[in-house]
Amino acid sequence: MAVIVLATIHEPPCVVIKMPMSAEAARGIQRETGTLAALRGDRRLGAWRDLMPRPCTSGKVGAQSYRVDVALRGRPALDRVQHGAARERMLDTAAEAIHVLHRTTATTVLGDAGLARRWVDEPLDELLRHGGRRKSLAPGLERLRDELHDALGGGTLSAAWIHGDYWLGNLLFSGERSTPAGIVDWDGAAPLELPLHDLLHLLLYTRRLVTGAELGQIVHQQLSGRAWSSQERRLLDRYGAWRQDGSLSDRQALLLYWLRHVALHARQHPAPAPYRYRIWERRNVDPVLEAL
Repeated sequence: MAVIVLATIHEPPCVVIKMPMSAEAARGIQRETGTLAALRGDRRLGAWRDLMPRPCTSGKVGAQSYRVDVALRGRPALDRVQHGAARERMLDTAAEAIHVLHRTTATTVLGDAGLARRWVDEPLDELLRHGGRRKSLAPGLERLRDELHDALGGGTLSAAWIHGDYWLGNLLFSGERSTPAGIVDWDGAAPLELPLHDLLHLLLYTRRLVTGAELGQIVHQQLSGRAWSSQERRLLDRYGAWRQDGSLSDRQALLLYWLRHVALHARQHPAPAPYRYRIWERRNVDPVLEAL
């Protein structure tokens, strides 16, 4: 995706132009446009909708499609991630910001075969499709399928709209208090998903930014018994609905989050997957399957 930000001299950005440079990117911008329309049309969200991009026009120049958005205020703050106090403020305000979306759009879903197919089977099949030449993947993925089918069977869970790629790089902040002023890149969003996905991705990807470790290794560490930090535990206790109703264990929640994330990443690559995907797979899929 090519992104062009336009501004006049000495003024904040006023317009953002997004141009998809691949077929998957074009599908992604279509998904995002539909998501933005659906959520902007939800009056329950009120002023919170000001955090979302606002498309104003779209079209094609020759074969190149584009979308023009009104620029959001605020700026990325990844330069502050390594500073402990600033990072903690950003995580606190980011968790609260996305919780408004989860709380407002929350509903109850039944853990039946249809839900297991959408939350477990479809992402697992995506991984198998891309890793089909590696027969060693199949046993671990089938063990994961069995475990998560058992976790979802028969109970009820809280589901809501989620962002789907909620990390600090997709937030714009304003002021010294690290107040979120915008949330971008909504192509991974969907309704009737587990809100835990956004919270876990926010926490674990921040840990990746700080340590440089691959996400798969971080998830492996959690599955192997690593303790949450005090701030992570506090945010999980405050916003982790699966802990409050006892519907999922920490392990099950973590596996559902990881599975959706890696399946979305796999979808961005053609099948059979290129060599670069194979490297990513060995760093982010294999370590988690080894921990099962």
